[in-house]
Amino acid sequence: MLNFLIDLIETPAIILGIVALVGLVLQKKKASEVFSGTMKTSLGMIVLSAGSGIIVSEISPFVSLFTEVFHLSGFATSSEAVVGAMQSSVAIIASTSALILALGFLINIIIARLTPLKYIFLTGHMMWILSVTLAFSLYVSGFSTMQIIVIGSLLQGVLMTILPAIAQPTVRKVTGNNSIAIGHLTTLGTVSSAYIGGLVGDKSKSAEDVKLPESLEFFKDTSMSVLIVMTIFYLIVVLAAGPEKVAVFSKETNYVVFGILKAMGFTGGVLILLYGVRMFLGELVPAFKGISDKLVPGAIPALDVPVLFGFAPNSLMIGFIFAVLGMIIAMFVSSAVLGVVPLVSIIGAFFTGGVAGIMGNARGGRRGAIVSGFVYGFLLIFGSGFTYTLFDFAKYGAAGVGHDCIDAMVILMALKNPYIGIAIIAAVFGLLCWKEVKYKKGESKALNGKASING
Repeated sequence: MLNFLIDLIETPAIILGIVALVGLVLQKKKASEVFSGTMKTSLGMIVLSAGSGIIVSEISPFVSLFTEVFHLSGFATSSEAVVGAMQSSVAIIASTSALILALGFLINIIIARLTPLKYIFLTGHMMWILSVTLAFSLYVSGFSTMQIIVIGSLLQGVLMTILPAIAQPTVRKVTGNNSIAIGHLTTLGTVSSAYIGGLVGDKSKSAEDVKLPESLEFFKDTSMSVLIVMTIFYLIVVLAAGPEKVAVFSKETNYVVFGILKAMGFTGGVLILLYGVRMFLGELVPAFKGISDKLVPGAIPALDVPVLFGFAPNSLMIGFIFAVLGMIIAMFVSSAVLGVVPLVSIIGAFFTGGVAGIMGNARGGRRGAIVSGFVYGFLLIFGSGFTYTLFDFAKYGAAGVGHDCIDAMVILMALKNPYIGIAIIAAVFGLLCWKEVKYKKGESKALNGKASING
């Protein structure tokens, strides 16, 4: 039964479909509307996942060739690989993290019901990474199995509430409303980078308002801008690698044609992903109103980062490009300072470096997007190198890989001394509750002021 529940929580399409189902039922919609809304929400998430899968498969040869061309050696950056290896290798981490995942989700809902922080975290794979990170941190600190489960579950629920709350002021600037939040373990990196971008940028000059000559208007089309950028990236790498090295991946296909086809495949994946986002958001947000009205008044769904892509496609590409540059520089800095070489994460650069660009643009315009993307890329790679030297992941089955989720890195460092780390998390939770109350009071005054003027 427990495994069944955990599989449900870890499957985004199913859990979001259930959320839509509950929301529509609470709104007393017709059976046909409930069925349609539930299925479209789940299908939208499956389409999004399919797009993500295509993106990963189309960029994989680029990553391998990039590493070979530039003679890089080091460790891969993938939080999924780290926590998956730990679960497979350490029985206590596997069993306790499973319970932390399930109980933490329930605690997140209770916190959203009882406190001013109304965020319900719905990104399944991030919940999984967080649960294993917490189980690992408490396990290496010498806590008993029961302590790991109890403390880990409470921390899981609190952190799944805190992280969307931290991002929400910036998310509101991107979306223009409070209907969705971000539930991801790169929040501390993207948000801090965006604030830095805001300090040096000018938000009146948005990347989305760039005026192009008529001959270059096609750049405003997301598919064309992504295709051109990825074609340039791929051609540089395949030309540098040469036909023999590329043939390992391209087989009978000409190596230049192979590079162009992969760039086109990547672009196709992005378009599929964006369609899936539009599809499931179009059903989920209205359905979530039922949960918001009846179960958790004012509840806000915290979703995966691609939900922001469509709001600022130019900023997404700017963030991606400059995150790659930040990662490359950080890789060499990490080698010189820490003696380890975390390899560039192209997937991380696109998905979350792109979001850093979107958030940076919201706070600091074009310059903000550039700076935010670069800072985020640097922080991810250097942070991965730092935590790799701080913790012996290989001892727990995760040899040759490091984290690429900045929040997971910060949590690991905070819980290095668990009592201090728990105190910090509790203090942040209290501060965010106070800020949320203050924000809602300000929002209420603004609405009353408008009502008075209209009256």
